[in-house]
Amino acid sequence: MSADHLRLEGEAVGLWFEMQARLEAHFTRLAGDHGLSAMQAKVLMQLQPEGAVTMRGLAGQLHYDASNLTGVIDRLEERGAVRRQPHPQDRRIKSVILTEEGARLRQAFWVRLTGRSGPLGQLSRRELSELRDLLRGALIAGKE
Repeated sequence: MSADHLRLEGEAVGLWFEMQARLEAHFTRLAGDHGLSAMQAKVLMQLQPEGAVTMRGLAGQLHYDASNLTGVIDRLEERGAVRRQPHPQDRRIKSVILTEEGARLRQAFWVRLTGRSGPLGQLSRRELSELRDLLRGALIAGKE
């Protein structure tokens, strides 16, 4: 691998980390605007309106400790955004489902998150398509 390639890769990684920090800050600010913690917003984004997910499954999807997720779910449940229900095959397992209020909150958050207000909001349609394709290609190449 050439020194030029390593330098370019290093620049790309540095820019990636800077963009990641800006996206995370934007996400956290918008979560606060909706009265949510960043983790509560991440939970809402992970839940789908049409199905339930176990607490363990949700923790795995978020790369979060299941025991720490309990408090996050408690606060979302107090707010009426989610509901716990016993798993149909094993009542010791709790599933989490999005309520109508949670689906409304999730949609409102998503609209603001993707509404041209964040760090990527000023990119053109062509630029966003190119960025998406480059990221998709990098993810696919990383699996091989």
